[in-house]
Amino acid sequence: MKFTGKIETIIQNLFKLDRDKSYTVEIKELKNKRTLRQNAYMWKLIHEISKKWNVDDMEVYIQALEEANTKSEYVLGLETIESELKKNFRAVKVVRPEIYKGKKMIVYKCFIGSSKMNTKEMSELLEIILKWASQLGIPTLEDYYL
Repeated sequence: MKFTGKIETIIQNLFKLDRDKSYTVEIKELKNKRTLRQNAYMWKLIHEISKKWNVDDMEVYIQALEEANTKSEYVLGLETIESELKKNFRAVKVVRPEIYKGKKMIVYKCFIGSSKMNTKEMSELLEIILKWASQLGIPTLEDYYL
């Protein structure tokens, strides 16, 4: 059972629970997810940057995620695991090959991606992409409103 909302509403719902049962309660601040407009804008800028850098969009996205120091995990696995990782993570970067117990393995850096970010995290990522766009002379919304 999950209660979301103002603290008063949560407390009212807690009083409705069966008093003869035990529960675990976790209270944390609700963070807003990034908006779809932010996401569409980010990908438009990424595409324009990738054309200037002559790389694919995902390469620009991964570099922005790294510079923003977003959440990621390192995974050690065979080369054949890469396609599975890409099904479970938004972005996957090959970090380096490594020999582990006599087998050739790959260290992967796996990013959760912007769809799991709150608005603050997304804004930080967008700031990096906006900086790059500005440096490359790519028009941004800020250019139209200044």
